[in-house]
Amino acid sequence: MKKAVLYILFTSVFSFSLQAAGLNENDNQTPSIVEKYRQHKDSKVYEFSVKAAFNLGGTAPMGLPAEIRHINSFSPTLALSIGGDVIRWFSHRWGASAGLRFESKGMDTDASVENYVIKLLNDGSYVEGNYWGNVTTKVNNQYLTIPIQAVYKVSSRWILKGGPYVSFLLRGSFTGNAYGTSNDNGYMRTSPTEPKIKTDAPYDFSDDIRRFDCGVDAGAEFAAYKHLSIYADLCWGVIPIFQSDFTAISFNMYNVYLNIGFAYVF
Repeated sequence: MKKAVLYILFTSVFSFSLQAAGLNENDNQTPSIVEKYRQHKDSKVYEFSVKAAFNLGGTAPMGLPAEIRHINSFSPTLALSIGGDVIRWFSHRWGASAGLRFESKGMDTDASVENYVIKLLNDGSYVEGNYWGNVTTKVNNQYLTIPIQAVYKVSSRWILKGGPYVSFLLRGSFTGNAYGTSNDNGYMRTSPTEPKIKTDAPYDFSDDIRRFDCGVDAGAEFAAYKHLSIYADLCWGVIPIFQSDFTAISFNMYNVYLNIGFAYVF
């Protein structure tokens, strides 16, 4: 009888010890709060952010035309951009992004030109011809832009992205002035056989700006802090900013801007 009681007591203690060891082992496998947060962050399917930036660049031809002899000055304007993005992650590395931003694109330039085709306001009416002298240009366009990009996560802090964008013009301004700096320039010929027309005159092509723009948007983003990222996107337009029937300038011009800013990531 005593042996039976001892056997039961021994087996009970041994079973309890095994159960306690199993519980301790499971406790060691339970993730900490920090690990749980990291797992939650890595498992996020959608990632939202709000962004603020400025656009640095210009509305310019692809390559310097022969008519433009020298760029006397170039000054980017305060071209701001605000908006937001959402990223849909399909895997640990790959995702797709769509955004919406309100932005302005602008610049001020001064160039020396020869045989430059332009339409100027002279004595109350527009005159089109070839101009010798200096031409200033002021661009200030506001767009509603939708970028759609593929996203690749290089590391926990760096992502690369690229894809097309489409923009809709909200307000456009393309103005300037043609002027001479000496007696040898500051004139126009309406045809090779016509006499020189000495003129310092303004121009305004705002109504001729195309209402739609599209191009390629590619860049990188760096997670500087837990919720704050710094990014840069090169936005390169692929269609001319002026309408197809526009002839007041002899070459096409495109929007080429670098969008630099920061994002708050939720």
